[in-house]
Amino acid sequence: MRILPRLLTVLASCSARSTLMDASGNLRLKISDAKTTSQGVVSIVFSPDTKSFLTDSNEILCLESTDPPCLVCRGATLSGTSVAEGCALSTISVVSDAILVDGITHGDVEAGWSNSRHARTITALFRARLSLASSSKQLLILCIHGDIGESESLRLKGEAKSLFDATAAEVKSDAAFTEMYDVSVVSVDSKSDPNAVLSKAFQHAGTIAGTDTSLASALEEAHSKVIRSGVAVAAKDPPHIAQAFVTVGNAVTKQTRTVRAKVVVWENRISRGLWVEGFGSEAELVRQRVLASFDSETLAAAGLPLVATYRMEMRAQLASLIDSSIRNAFTLQVNNINKSVEKKFRGCLLKKMNASPEEVKAETAVGLQSAMSDLEKTLAELEVPSLGLSKAKVCRDAESRLTDLGIAVVDSPAAQLRRTKNVMKVTNKEKQLGQRSVSFGLDLVAMLRPDGFGNLQGFAGYQYGGNSFTFGVHNDADDPQTVAQFGGVRPPLLRIQPKLRVDVEL
Repeated sequence: MRILPRLLTVLASCSARSTLMDASGNLRLKISDAKTTSQGVVSIVFSPDTKSFLTDSNEILCLESTDPPCLVCRGATLSGTSVAEGCALSTISVVSDAILVDGITHGDVEAGWSNSRHARTITALFRARLSLASSSKQLLILCIHGDIGESESLRLKGEAKSLFDATAAEVKSDAAFTEMYDVSVVSVDSKSDPNAVLSKAFQHAGTIAGTDTSLASALEEAHSKVIRSGVAVAAKDPPHIAQAFVTVGNAVTKQTRTVRAKVVVWENRISRGLWVEGFGSEAELVRQRVLASFDSETLAAAGLPLVATYRMEMRAQLASLIDSSIRNAFTLQVNNINKSVEKKFRGCLLKKMNASPEEVKAETAVGLQSAMSDLEKTLAELEVPSLGLSKAKVCRDAESRLTDLGIAVVDSPAAQLRRTKNVMKVTNKEKQLGQRSVSFGLDLVAMLRPDGFGNLQGFAGYQYGGNSFTFGVHNDADDPQTVAQFGGVRPPLLRIQPKLRVDVEL
């Protein structure tokens, strides 16, 4: 490979390079037809978060000014991978004979390489080859920054195979890993010469190079396949990571339905002006069960760095939904209870409006005490201590409000209307018909008029049901009217007058 020294010199000196893809994922092919695939195609995938010892490019996809051709592509990241970046990874996976994945650190290896940003990059490469049925065997070189032992090397190869198997199962492919890839793990650092790594890649590419076609045509054909298949827009997460995301999403959906179902039951009762008996303990139990079920169903995802943050966000979102629903239900029920207590207290005061002021004052105090007792007893069932929903502040506000109501109810429109109704009731009352009866009585009147002593009148009468006796002294013997009554002579000494009395009641 006589061209290697010149190739390495160009790569290391940041030589002129051709941009092949813009930010929208469209190819910009300004490549000479002299660039062919006859000697194979090598691609370098760098990580934007780690310094590369093989290239200083930061473009989505570019072509180094070398011969044979060397493509440089930007890898995936944990923060997100654009459609253009996914399209570039898929394209080089199809056209390349050897791919070098650079930027893998010891920290990535120790933290779990299968859950790192590089796992997303390799998953995108695997998915494109499996989906587009590439048959040639490709060399995959994993470049580790720093020294690496044999055991770590074997573990990385095993993790790469696991990613391949999971991706193959995802796309329903029966391809074998050993038939499609040769995996090599190498150490690369600032002190080492990248010649050996690049030489190995170009030697492999040269041995399996296919037909002698222009690189532009090969890239255009691969890009078209990628666009038609839609593989570039697929998630870049490894299958087990994607499954963990799905598990978390399903758990959130399931528990959200549980919460909303319970809230509907509460709201149906609250909307009728009532409250839920034992609401506090029931709400606390629902909250604990929902969060415990979510934690249990997503426990495996908690150990995956890529999913752990998403899981915590979804848990916080679920907890916020539960807490806000409980707080809203508590507030609505407190309003219903306050309205009920105020209505009962007002009715009790209005019934005592006709009593004396002292009695009204005493009844108001008794009614207030009774209303507060009922309120505290009911609110005790609504308390949710874990959310700070207690009866203390509600009771203080209610007592102040009921006290003001007790003072204002005397002059309230309801009290005035009640007094008006009482007056109208008395004034509009129809006279009741008396008992009809007829009774007879016999009265006997005797008058004794001795001369010079006036009248001595004695009265005696008899009635059914009792006797009546009347005695009187009256001196009218010389009264001109009395004398005229008896024809100008003095009245007789004794005069007896019997009387028949008839009493008729209708």
